[in-house]
Amino acid sequence: MIQRHSIASFTEAQPPSEKSGAAKPGVEASQDTVAKVSMQSRTQPETVRGWERYLRAVIFFFFVLFVILLPYSIKGARYAWMAAFVLWLVDLVVGRKRMYEQPLVWPMLAYIVLSGISCIFSYEPYLSWPHMKIVCWVALIGTLFAQNLRCLSQVRTLIVLLLLSAASVAGFTAWQYLHGIGLRITSIGYLTPLHRAGLRPDDVVAAINGHSVYSPNDLAKALEGIPQGETVRVRFLRGLPVRRKDTFVRVEDFETALKTGTATFVSARPVRAQGTLGHYGILAEVMVPIGCLAWTLMLGSPTKQHWQQVAFGIIFLAITATVLLTQTRAALTGLLGGCGIAMLLMSSRRTRPWLVSLLLVLFLGAVFSVYHVRGLTWVDPRDQGTQFRLAMWKDGLRLAWRHPLFGVGMESIQNRWPEWNLGGYTQYQKFWNFHSDLVQIAAERGPLTLATWLWFVVAYLMYLGRLLPKMQERTRFGWAVLTGILAGFVAFLSASLVESSLNDDSLVMLLFFCFGVAVAMERMLREPGAIDVP
Repeated sequence: MIQRHSIASFTEAQPPSEKSGAAKPGVEASQDTVAKVSMQSRTQPETVRGWERYLRAVIFFFFVLFVILLPYSIKGARYAWMAAFVLWLVDLVVGRKRMYEQPLVWPMLAYIVLSGISCIFSYEPYLSWPHMKIVCWVALIGTLFAQNLRCLSQVRTLIVLLLLSAASVAGFTAWQYLHGIGLRITSIGYLTPLHRAGLRPDDVVAAINGHSVYSPNDLAKALEGIPQGETVRVRFLRGLPVRRKDTFVRVEDFETALKTGTATFVSARPVRAQGTLGHYGILAEVMVPIGCLAWTLMLGSPTKQHWQQVAFGIIFLAITATVLLTQTRAALTGLLGGCGIAMLLMSSRRTRPWLVSLLLVLFLGAVFSVYHVRGLTWVDPRDQGTQFRLAMWKDGLRLAWRHPLFGVGMESIQNRWPEWNLGGYTQYQKFWNFHSDLVQIAAERGPLTLATWLWFVVAYLMYLGRLLPKMQERTRFGWAVLTGILAGFVAFLSASLVESSLNDDSLVMLLFFCFGVAVAMERMLREPGAIDVP
């Protein structure tokens, strides 16, 4: 294991011989010996046993699996980092290792402990305790990556794979819009066989017996060869966000509906993109920090390597287009705001006007798209979602005032909302959250827990701010990654004012993966040979 305190650090603390007077010959010889040993300790590679090398390789394999799966599968990414965590614990115990010193431990620990106490005093403990797993991930995921990333080339591998995975999700989303997602039912006769089977107008028929259908001809072909009187399994999509459902319909009922027109179908496109994560809001929240990383890597690419700038620029535009297709205004605002901050930190006076123009064009395109698709202005008081937010914020602050110590408990409102007279639930019949991380924490876990979260936020921002100039002196790539982490976190903070983002597994995993990367990079600055990427 890499030594924490080399002999050089001990000798640096000693007063120089010039100030202490003439040294004896024996002392000079001993100091020369110490200097030679110090140089050897800095240049000699770390001694790693065979099984440790194998274990580290397996841990890094699960890191790779984690970043690839993160934009695709919440469960897959979760299992990947948990497997890596178990292997790391084995490495610590069997190898009798000590953990590296880690910053921001106290605010994270206070946040977790107070959240746990709020579960103890929760009005519905059996609903609150399951959400403690996401709270604990704040420390577990960040610590896992901070302790196990040993060189900047590993960071580069993970970041590039994460960007490529997000770009493939953007490609899949584009394919859904170009090729369709099924057949939308534009009309259906009341009490017809299809209606009795559970199909309704605006449902999207996605597959017949497992065969995808994208046009009326595909539907007819899927029914060919099936004997009359047989039933087929119909997979259909309903609602927003889309929910997948199944039903069974006889072949002749489908054929009769097509011939007589009692049910009509048209090719369907997504109303709001939800990609591979099953929800437009979650997709947008995950893509935003990754988009910030693509933006900063584009700005930080060497000017002579235009292919890198073009590649990262294409990934950034693809991710931005995906976020735009989700029609999520908070995420779009956070993305453009985070990119604006990164631009101020990284761009020159010559390129800044062009970058400002690009961000302005993207913002105006987002405003026009939201108005065209959803019929909403950027801040629209007529929007039912805005009205629901205002009602929930009012009631959330009321609950925080009445329960100032530990709140009412996470998710307790799902059962106690009639007792507490939540206006958003009674007026709009939408059983969601408080749509603001600040209000959510204050109401469910108390203002004291909110204070510890804000403590972490401020300390983390200050930590990144102090680290950026140090990283800029050593490596341009590391500087770009660290700036992207800062921009992504600022984008998250912006969106979290009007969204309960800390409830989403995938976003928490991504944010504290980035936190762990930042902490590991800070340690790499002190370890010889760890900064191996220019």
